[in-house]
Formats: sequence, C-alpha cells, structure tokens
Amino acid sequence: MVGHMTTYWHSHPPVHVLVAGYMGYKPDTEITAAPDLQKTIAELSEDFGAELPEHLRGALEAFVASG
Repeated sequence: MVGHMTTYWHSHPPVHVLVAGYMGYKPDTEITAAPDLQKTIAELSEDFGAELPEHLRGALEAFVASG
C-alpha cells in the first residue's frame, strides 16, 4: 500500500512540493533514499503493538498485513 502511494507521488507530486520547487526552495540536506516505511511500521508494531487499544491494534495489524 505504501509503495503504491510512493509510486503515485513520484508521478503526481503533492501541491506543497510543486510550490516549494517553483519558489526555489532547497532543503538543507539532500535525501537520496527513503526508508522502507512498511518494514519500519511492522517493526514498531512488534515493539509496542500489544500496548495499543484494541481498535488501534487492529488497524495497525491490518496495515502491516496489507504490505
């Protein structure tokens, strides 16, 4: 799911990114690679998932399973 959004945003950048580029904004540091969000969330889920309320735990598990 996250990969689909990254692919979509690559072709259709959010408006704030386009405006920043138009205005000549340059970030202080260049990011060359984005971390794997799905993997990071899965690891966080293992770390603190049991501490979440049931409704949030279910949503987190569904998100992790969709990847």
